[in-house]
Amino acid sequence: MPKSIIGAWRGFSLAKQADIQTPAAVDTLLYFEGEPMEPEIDTFYVNDSEITGELLPTVARALNKKFTGKHKTKAFPHIVGLFASQAMGRDTVTQVASSSAYQHKIEIDKDVVELPFRTMVENDGYQQRRFTGVACTGFTLSGERGGFVEFEADLLGSGAESADATAKPARVNESYLTYQDVKLTRGGTFNGSEVTGGDDLSAPLKSFKVEFKNNGKGVHLFGDASGNMGSIRRGQKYEVSLELDFEIEDASHRTALLAGTEYVVSLPMVGAVADGTARYTVELIFPRVVYREA
Repeated sequence: MPKSIIGAWRGFSLAKQADIQTPAAVDTLLYFEGEPMEPEIDTFYVNDSEITGELLPTVARALNKKFTGKHKTKAFPHIVGLFASQAMGRDTVTQVASSSAYQHKIEIDKDVVELPFRTMVENDGYQQRRFTGVACTGFTLSGERGGFVEFEADLLGSGAESADATAKPARVNESYLTYQDVKLTRGGTFNGSEVTGGDDLSAPLKSFKVEFKNNGKGVHLFGDASGNMGSIRRGQKYEVSLELDFEIEDASHRTALLAGTEYVVSLPMVGAVADGTARYTVELIFPRVVYREA
């Protein structure tokens, strides 16, 4: 626990690390809510179950370390793109016409086994440390009427840390997204790039929550005396859930539940103007959605 969090900040590398051990330059500042993070002991061994001829344990050892935590903040495109691409694995970037705006198409990469890593620097107001080999094992995006859209990333790191003197980087100047920016369409068609058509269900929407998990797990490798994780790999199955809370005006949702109807669902969040006609936007597209309860 730091002595003070006055002046605390957290930065990440925009570039991925070449491997879990090699740090990348930390060049973007991310605001966050909650306490700073630090590695902790994963397994601590005490020989209290062995008969040793003594009345108290005689051996104790920290066997390995872990680095886990959450990065929580109000949502804006930069932070959603940063962690969603890390959790899902593929990010295709295209420039919007001749403007300075860019579009990121983020998808699940089925070929990814070892999760991508970024470097994190955290100044807790007392000391500044660098954490190497930080992966994102999932994220949550949620919103409700009258508030901001909230974002939370699940972080899992190798546990490798060192003293750091990186200068505080600049923050990307993007606007936060709010409930006013959120639209919801159900139905229509998806051509692999965009959704056309569908019913606008924005007005009766009370709240939403999107969760994605790649179920990444850390591996401590034989022969590695550091105690740090030597690999962080995706799980065998990904989990995606979409929760929508509506004001019910008719029985159409229940009818679709009983019929097992499959829909395309689009959840665009279109914020302030970024560059000419481009806007700060996050759009979630679910090509196949069915009701599980209504």
